[in-house]
Amino acid sequence: MKRALFLAVVFLSYFKVLAVEFPHDTTIVEFSDKDVNKRITVITTGEKEVQLPISLDLNTVLRELGVDTTERERALLLLSDQEGRKDTLVYITQSGQKIQIVTKKPVGEKEPRTSVQIERSEEPGAAEEKEPEHQDGPDSWNIHIRRTKNGRFFPKGDFGLYLGLNNFAHANPASNGSNYGLRLWPSRYIALSFRKNLLFTSQENFEMCLSLGPEIAWHNFMFKNDYRAEMGDKGQVMFNDAGYGTKKSKLVMPYLNFPVLLYFGFKEEKFKLGLGGYVGYRIGGRVKVKSTKGGKIKERDDFGMTDVPYGLTVELGKKNGLTVFFRHDLSTVFKANQQYAKDLQAFSFGLRL
Repeated sequence: MKRALFLAVVFLSYFKVLAVEFPHDTTIVEFSDKDVNKRITVITTGEKEVQLPISLDLNTVLRELGVDTTERERALLLLSDQEGRKDTLVYITQSGQKIQIVTKKPVGEKEPRTSVQIERSEEPGAAEEKEPEHQDGPDSWNIHIRRTKNGRFFPKGDFGLYLGLNNFAHANPASNGSNYGLRLWPSRYIALSFRKNLLFTSQENFEMCLSLGPEIAWHNFMFKNDYRAEMGDKGQVMFNDAGYGTKKSKLVMPYLNFPVLLYFGFKEEKFKLGLGGYVGYRIGGRVKVKSTKGGKIKERDDFGMTDVPYGLTVELGKKNGLTVFFRHDLSTVFKANQQYAKDLQAFSFGLRL
């Protein structure tokens, strides 16, 4: 266990060095521009402070954001094309600043006022809303500043607890020493996961990130019919009758894993899907047998288990709800030289909390 904790600290320290910080200040300006006869949303990220004019139009807003004359004229020309798509999207990059211009439905004749909304990421505890600075007529505009921890679908990092069940794939007992049938419900999978989510792209209704980080996982294989795992001759693991009634007989396989998943977030549906894989390193192994009469046996060994497991994983769930996971080892549970546990692969399924 001490070895597992030490390796976890090393992984976390290394992972912290690899963490990438992303700009989190986002300004969203929504208004009606009668010159182009459309509703317009301007979205920009960066540290630049924006001083908005009282009279809003696309040209003045872009000028305040630092967009040069040529690019402003190009944007106005594209958005004023009434035969073009009403949801035209224009990207303008100026000095590393990303600006998105999204047009919506045409402005109606009775468009009463222009509204401006600015969202900025701030530290927790900041003021929730600022009252309008101007409100003096049908052509006035309001500014609301909402403070949020961040505007991302996926947080920058998170901790997860995996709770699930294990079983063997390709199980085919053929002889004495191969009786490795499992009790399903007591054969549990547990993992502690520490992750960073590296943002790839974020759009109005979709976000994609790379989720990765170390975890400590335990496979608990609980045998049935009074069988137990033990080391036989020539380093062969065997699954034989214990010779007495067992209340509990399990093989515990702890690993330090490093999963990497590509996560897709669908904002409107508040649904997320992760696809990826993992590789690990075995950090122990033990057998625990408890007799129906109260006796106990504990043994520590590698029991012929593979040192470096790897496999595929899928996770899906709600944004802030439970996540269902499924994992399947592509590597075998035991090493290739094992006679009685040949070609066994493990799979796990359950919930990530």
